[in-house]
Amino acid sequence: MGQNRKAILIIFLACFLIFGLSLSQAETGENQKKTELLAIGISPILKGNSAVAKEKAIAQALMKGVEDYIVNLLGSQGVVNSFERITEEIIPGAKEEIENFHILAEHQADEKYKVLVRLRVNEGIIREKLRSAGALLTEVPLVKVLFLVSEAEGDNVRYWWKDAEGLQSLSAVELALHKVFQERGFRAINRALSPPDAKQFNDLTSPDLQNEDILKWGRLFSADVVIFGQSKISEKREMSLTMNVLDVSQGIQICQGSTSDWIEEELTDTEQIIGVLQGIVNRLAATLCPCIIRAVTSEYEKIYQLEVTLAGMSRPKQFWRFSDFLREEVIGIKSVVPSKIKGNSISASVEFQGDGKKFINRVLNHQKLPFPLRLEQTDEKAIVFNLD
Repeated sequence: MGQNRKAILIIFLACFLIFGLSLSQAETGENQKKTELLAIGISPILKGNSAVAKEKAIAQALMKGVEDYIVNLLGSQGVVNSFERITEEIIPGAKEEIENFHILAEHQADEKYKVLVRLRVNEGIIREKLRSAGALLTEVPLVKVLFLVSEAEGDNVRYWWKDAEGLQSLSAVELALHKVFQERGFRAINRALSPPDAKQFNDLTSPDLQNEDILKWGRLFSADVVIFGQSKISEKREMSLTMNVLDVSQGIQICQGSTSDWIEEELTDTEQIIGVLQGIVNRLAATLCPCIIRAVTSEYEKIYQLEVTLAGMSRPKQFWRFSDFLREEVIGIKSVVPSKIKGNSISASVEFQGDGKKFINRVLNHQKLPFPLRLEQTDEKAIVFNLD
């Protein structure tokens, strides 16, 4: 039985390698096709001048093609979090990065000139411009954010960490913060759902926490970043919002910002109030979110070569499922290549944006882990998981 199992595993490994190579080649072909874009441009014909209308229609199509390329490249979260820089620094000059274009069809009707254009962009230069502008192209991990934002109105100051167990419901300001940051791709930690043991935060109840205490709160809730600040409403109904962002793993402040706006005094409906608060929060988030992403993703830009072993298998299909899980679900994985078989274990060479510690946390804490795993052995570059 032992020899048969080993033979099956060897055959499985060979098939996996062949399949992986074919998949890689197919993906390369797909990527090449993505640099060719189709776009439609339309321009009105003024004073019968169809030549000028045609030029404007072509220019519009080229610009739309570049915009579509950038949007597809960055994804919705990347575009939202870097919108100002993309629209002000990248798109206006991106037309110059078109390598070539061809008019596939053109039509003149209803005093409008319409063209269908196929274009190819200089992908390398556009990517470099996006990177220089801070619109990072690396995959962004799901950043967990804890909010420590006090609320002051007159002499009355409220803040949830004064009584983390007693103050359960989220305030209107907290709800606005959660909604805005979740829409930008962050995971806002609902501190009311999973408060830590009261004994752990006896000394962390001051309204003016020091950075060390803020970081302690972050670690208690397993946050990646903590946003500490204050919202304040004056007698004239002007709301100011100040926030500082601390990176828990690095133990430093990485971003800060403030904004203000007026709140209509007659607003009494909770939904309307939250809507106004969201507008104020969103303006500040437009500055803070790109800053947070740059700081967090800087840790993941370096690619580490890890040897990952799955031990305790009863059948090869388990490794297949594990490999698919790594490639499809774990952020930061660049490649998974089976490397060796030994007994009831298979090892793979894994390229990962981050070190071994981050890889282990990303795997073991993932909600879609295909089966229970136990960390058996780890050093800087060799990791062994055992099936429970």
